[in-house]
Amino acid sequence: MATDTTPKANGTNGAHAEKKPLGDVLHIIDSRTRQHYTVDVHHNAINASDLKAIKAPKDDEHPEYQNEQGLRVYDPGYSNTLVSESKITYIDGLEGTIQYRGYSIHDIIGKKKFADLSYLLIWGNWPTAEEAQKYQERLNDVPLLDESVFNVIRSFPKNGSIIGMMIAGLSALQSVDMDAIPAHAAKNLYLGQPKNVDEQVIRVLSSLSMITAAAYCHSSGKTFTPPRKDFSYVQNFMLMTGLVDESTGEPNPRYVDVIERLWTTVADHEMTCSTAALLQTASALPDVISSLISAISATYGPLHGGAIEVAYKSIEEIGSVEDVPAKIERVKAGKERLYGYGHRVYRVTDPRFTYISDILNELTDEASKDPLLQVAFALDRAAAQDEYFISRKLRPNADLFAAFAYKALGFPPNFILPISVVSRTQGFMAHWKEAMEGKPRIWRPGQIYTGNLNLKE
Repeated sequence: MATDTTPKANGTNGAHAEKKPLGDVLHIIDSRTRQHYTVDVHHNAINASDLKAIKAPKDDEHPEYQNEQGLRVYDPGYSNTLVSESKITYIDGLEGTIQYRGYSIHDIIGKKKFADLSYLLIWGNWPTAEEAQKYQERLNDVPLLDESVFNVIRSFPKNGSIIGMMIAGLSALQSVDMDAIPAHAAKNLYLGQPKNVDEQVIRVLSSLSMITAAAYCHSSGKTFTPPRKDFSYVQNFMLMTGLVDESTGEPNPRYVDVIERLWTTVADHEMTCSTAALLQTASALPDVISSLISAISATYGPLHGGAIEVAYKSIEEIGSVEDVPAKIERVKAGKERLYGYGHRVYRVTDPRFTYISDILNELTDEASKDPLLQVAFALDRAAAQDEYFISRKLRPNADLFAAFAYKALGFPPNFILPISVVSRTQGFMAHWKEAMEGKPRIWRPGQIYTGNLNLKE
C-alpha cells in the first residue's frame, strides 16, 4: 500500500476544494488512500461520528474494506471504549445481512434447532450430536426456582410490569447463591475462569426461562407448569407458559417450529444498546446476573426492545385502515414517530422483518382474527410507497409485525418483549462469555465537561 502522505482534498481525490474549518480542527491523512480530512475540535474533543467520513478503500490488497463504511473508533485500553472487538455477530446494514459466527441467518433459520444456534453463539461452533444432547441435559438439570424467587414474582400486582417481575426474580435468584457474587466472595470468579463462566451461563439460561414463564403466569392468572426433562428449551418454555394443545397437554409441534424460528431471528444483534449495557456492567467484573439485569433494563426502553410493544400500541391507536393516511401525514410533519419503520443500522429492509412476515403468512388463520393486523399491513403499504420514507431509506424493521406473530400464537402484546428477552439472552450470554475471556478493562466512557469552573460567590 502506498505511503505517500501528501494531503488530498477533504474526502476526495482532489476534485473538490478542501472543507473550510470553522474553528480548531484536527488534520488527518489516511496512508491507505492519501486522503486528507479535517475534523472539528470542540472543547478539546472531537465527535467520533465525524470520523465516519473517512472511507476505507476497496481493492485487491484490502478486499475486506467497503467504500461505504466509515472508520470505526475504539480505545484498546481500559477506558473511553467506543467500539469493542467481537467474533459473535456481524451485521452489514447496507446489504441487509446478519451472520452468527460467520454463518448467514439465511442458512440457519428453519434449518437449525434453536438450541444448536444457542450453542453456536455461546461456544463458537455447531454442536456435535453428543454435545447437543449434553447441552440440553445440562439445561434441563438446572433445579426448579427457589420458592423465594416465586414469592418475589407473586408480590407484584398482577397488572404490573412483567419485565419488572423478571428483574426482581433475577435479583432473588442472585441472592440464593451469594457465593457466586465476586464482591461477596472477595475474589475474581469469572474472568479467565471458563468452567465457572459456563456453569453460570447454563444456570441463567434455564432459570431466566422459568422466571419469565412464572412472571407471565402470575400476570395472566395461569398455573405455572414445571419444565420436563424430556422437552427442549423451546418446548419447556411453551409448557411453562401454558401454550399447549388442550387434547395432548403438550406444545403444538407447528408452534414449536414457529417460535424456534422467531427466536433464532433475534437471538443476537451485535452491539445493541442492551448488549453495550451488559458489557459496560460486565467490565467491572460482577456476576452474570448483575450484567444481565443491566441489559434487560436497557432493552425496556421504547427506543430499543420496548419499541415492539410501542409499535403495536401505535397501530392500536390508529384504529382502522381508513385512518392510516392521517397517521402518515402526522409522521411526515414531524408531529409523531412511526415505530416499526427505520433502523439505526439498516438502510435496506431489516432482514428479520422478512422472516417475521413469512411466519405471519403461515399463521394466516390465527393472525386474521386480529383486526389490527390489516391496519399494520395498510401502514406498511402506505409507507413503502411514500417518497418521504423512500428517500430517507426508512424501511420496516423487526418491530412492525413481531407483536402480531406472537399474538397469533396466543401471547398478549405486553409479553412480547419478555419473550424476546429470553431469546436474546443467548446473545447476551455469548457476549458475557467472550468478555470474560479478555483482559480486565473497565469501560469508562469519556466525558466532555461543558459547565463553569472556579466559580466564586
